[in-house]
Amino acid sequence: MDVINSTVSTLTSGHSHFGLVEYSIFASLLALSALIGLYIGCFQRQNTVSDYLLGGKKMGIIPVALSNVASHVSGITLLGVPAEIYLFGTQYYVIAFSIIGVTFMIIYCYLPVFHPLQLNSAFQYLEMRFNSKVRTLGSFIFAVSLIVYIPIVIYVPSLAFNQVTGASVHVIAPIICIVCIFYTTLGGLKAVVWTDALQSVFIAVSIISVTILGVRDVGGFNEVFRIAEAGHRLELFNFNPDPLARNTFWTVFAGTHFFWLSNFAVNPGATQKFICVPTLRGAKIVMMITCVCIIGVTSLTSFIGLLMYAKYHDCDPITSKVIEKSGQMLPYYVMEVAKNVPGLSGLFISGVVSAALSTMSASLNTVAGTLYEDFVAPFYKKSPKSDATASLVMKAIVLVVGTCCVLLIFIVEKLGGIMQMAISVTSITHGAMIYIFSVGIFFPWVNSKGALWGAVASLVSMTWVVAGSQYYMVAGQLQFPSKILSVDQCLVGSNVLNTTVASSYAGIGSPVIAEGVPPLYQLSYMYFSGLGALVGLLVGLTVTCLTQSQPLELLDPRLITPCMRRFLPAPAPAPEELKLIQEKNSVKIVINGV
Repeated sequence: MDVINSTVSTLTSGHSHFGLVEYSIFASLLALSALIGLYIGCFQRQNTVSDYLLGGKKMGIIPVALSNVASHVSGITLLGVPAEIYLFGTQYYVIAFSIIGVTFMIIYCYLPVFHPLQLNSAFQYLEMRFNSKVRTLGSFIFAVSLIVYIPIVIYVPSLAFNQVTGASVHVIAPIICIVCIFYTTLGGLKAVVWTDALQSVFIAVSIISVTILGVRDVGGFNEVFRIAEAGHRLELFNFNPDPLARNTFWTVFAGTHFFWLSNFAVNPGATQKFICVPTLRGAKIVMMITCVCIIGVTSLTSFIGLLMYAKYHDCDPITSKVIEKSGQMLPYYVMEVAKNVPGLSGLFISGVVSAALSTMSASLNTVAGTLYEDFVAPFYKKSPKSDATASLVMKAIVLVVGTCCVLLIFIVEKLGGIMQMAISVTSITHGAMIYIFSVGIFFPWVNSKGALWGAVASLVSMTWVVAGSQYYMVAGQLQFPSKILSVDQCLVGSNVLNTTVASSYAGIGSPVIAEGVPPLYQLSYMYFSGLGALVGLLVGLTVTCLTQSQPLELLDPRLITPCMRRFLPAPAPAPEELKLIQEKNSVKIVINGV
């Protein structure tokens, strides 16, 4: 144990490498983000609902696309994907394939519905398609999931900052939140988009720089893949059909289709960005650029996971107790490979924090719009407020929700396991969100009762499944051992740590240890969102069959995806059209008579 403690003391001295240059780069990110919000708030006032939520619907394609990517690449992505590849191999990379299929679905099925409607809140669609109760349920589910998720998004990069600097999470997390609340409150969506575009540059430069340095440190691409192959990390086409397996081609490919749909097709934050582009064609281009960028980010972060394994394949920092959690792997790795390059570690941490800022700002802006449109505005139907007042109310909502998120960060830290539980809660809501929007778009026969009870059934059933799975994991009955890890070559001075290999699994796939766990709770976590959507659909269709289905002649065709409009009855001609038809028929009769 003394030797291990000596290793910790020796290898965690990386805090000293975070100096004036690194702090300057980090401070520059926060300052620039704040200045963008200040400039837009003071010189391009966001005094209307359209300006604050949709940037006046005149935003450019490139900044919106970059913002869309940045909003969905959180610090959890930048830190979690490399750790996943390091521990379990490259099977997770199949997620990059599924985004391609989802992009086509969004372009041809979802955008032709949402963009022409030009709604301030995506949940207005639910009221137009069903009724106000369905809209309220959808809004509530979304708002709660984001309020729970935002503190996690901020806490993870704050923990990374603590890893490389020693700065208290209690100090850095509130600072990050205050900056984000400041520019989101002042500038609305326009500030969110432009700061996201700036922050995406920090993200891209940081991960590309780390990749180049890592390849040089290991000795080239061939060496990276040679070590990964020897360590059984290269795995992509494991076609095991078992739904209980942790990660296979099918669990990742099929499961993440629902993941991407929840993030881009029915996520109000994403639809909000699509609508702020003037044309439908522009919105489709935004989605295509988003797809390419997401694949790029996934590729780079996955490759960084292989770089980490190439460096630590014979001296695992987690087993040797140098770090406590897998989420700290990447910051520790960056401090190791970038210790001789001034500023790079600061740039990397800025990239991680940028990802958190972009996700938080987009979430705050969307929550403000959702709460205002669905819970505040209905009270003013008889005496509607002015646009300036509405904008002020939404800014106040951002301030209040942001403050709550700052306070929740301290609860997240104290409860520890709440992070995993909160992420599970968001996966529970994903299934219900996918169902409630998709059933309206693709199934014109489903009525409001079917939509409502299907969403409730999805939430209840997935809460049960995820809670049960988490219970067995905490109890130690459900475990997911990683592939082979070793500390045989850990050096302390001139001594070598001869410690037992931490994990010796070298087969295909990731093993699952489930002692006395019912099969339902062993289901791969990748299927949670899909299962939730399926449960909702089955219940929704059943309830619709038992009650009166939606009268198709009363349904607005704009609310249904183009490929399903063929099932709707032809609309009755307007009085003007009917008169014109009668006049044409009269002309034909006269001609025939002549």
